[in-house]
Amino acid sequence: MGSSSKYKLRENIHKIREIELEKINLAEEFDILQIVGEGWFGKILLVEHRVTDTEMVLKALPKPYVSIKDFFREFHYALQLGPHHKNIITTYDVSFETAGFYVFSQEYAPLGDLTSNVSETGIGELHSKKVAKQLAAALEYIHLHDLVHRDIKLDNILVFKSDFSRIKLCDFGETRKAHTLVLRRNEWLPYAPPEVLATSTEEHYKCETCHDVWQFGIVMFVCLTGCLPWQKAAYDDPRYSRYLYWHGSAGVLQTVRRPKLFKLLSSKAQRWFRKYLEPNPQKRPPNLAELPKYMEGRWLSKGFSDREEEREDESLCPSMYSFHSSAEEKNQLLSTLAAYGIETTVDRRSKKDRIRAWIQNSSIVEETEEDDEPPAGARAAPAGGTNRGVGMGPGGKPVRRRHHGKIASDTSETESSTTTGR
Repeated sequence: MGSSSKYKLRENIHKIREIELEKINLAEEFDILQIVGEGWFGKILLVEHRVTDTEMVLKALPKPYVSIKDFFREFHYALQLGPHHKNIITTYDVSFETAGFYVFSQEYAPLGDLTSNVSETGIGELHSKKVAKQLAAALEYIHLHDLVHRDIKLDNILVFKSDFSRIKLCDFGETRKAHTLVLRRNEWLPYAPPEVLATSTEEHYKCETCHDVWQFGIVMFVCLTGCLPWQKAAYDDPRYSRYLYWHGSAGVLQTVRRPKLFKLLSSKAQRWFRKYLEPNPQKRPPNLAELPKYMEGRWLSKGFSDREEEREDESLCPSMYSFHSSAEEKNQLLSTLAAYGIETTVDRRSKKDRIRAWIQNSSIVEETEEDDEPPAGARAAPAGGTNRGVGMGPGGKPVRRRHHGKIASDTSETESSTTTGR
């Protein structure tokens, strides 16, 4: 691709398309097979399209907490980036709304995300290198288009093969054009770079590609060790303070103890972690261009398998999990789902019947919504575009299709935030 074509591509990707969303009844169009993911951000649903019996994934974002503008931005970036890079999730040109959610469709990751694939000791050096290479390629492509992902974490890296030879980056809800001002809200603390955490809540900071580089470093640290290096990159975190002391020392006049978890890494890996986890954003690399020169050689220390006590002493491993990922939270989620008749040990037909009943019982007809004042920004009329429903064409490809009927509300308990930590 010539330089002029690349320039044109970068310019066009920032022109966010807004369309008139088709209003459909989710329960009438789809059978919900499984709730793949659930949190304050909404739901990821594995569904079966009734007309074609084709499975697909729907991402449903709650209207009370996600404006129509934010929805179109996420949908647009996901739709533009995915088809052109093998390590970015494919998003289909299918979007619609229900009474409670804005919805779009994307491909299904059968093995879940990295969070559910990383053990207490990580995923091993070989697999970690595979993840690093693919994730770096995805970020390079995103940065080429003057974008910052801003939410690189285990939950947003999907696994398509058990040997980690195919992983894909997802969730572009926080993606913004590089160098633009963004509002500091509830960033997921373990992954946030120190300069972001130093910004007061509800104040603005400039998003830079070096923020993605920092988050890349955190993800790879967890892949290699099974633990986060610290709870948050702030002075009041003792583990981060020890890292700062070690990072800032040259080790010439006096020996400075390495943080315990960094002892699990080889000298070569420690060098590139110190580079990518550089506390000063002015000194941190803006990209991962130098990663290939670190790919050869060991990343884990030779005594890695014999040093479990380092990991246990730090007591960091549980903190790497996000919403509904600890054993206690999973049990609470399963209990909640069971209360609605949703089980994971029954056959699909029985499960579909239970979920269909659950959705239908929560349906809200369109007339009942007109009495309520819509949330600010959530009902803004999109400019231009055409009505789009969801249908499936030959080969399982989603196609546009008209829908009619009442609106069903698949409302659920969500938290009142719309920023990172998804």
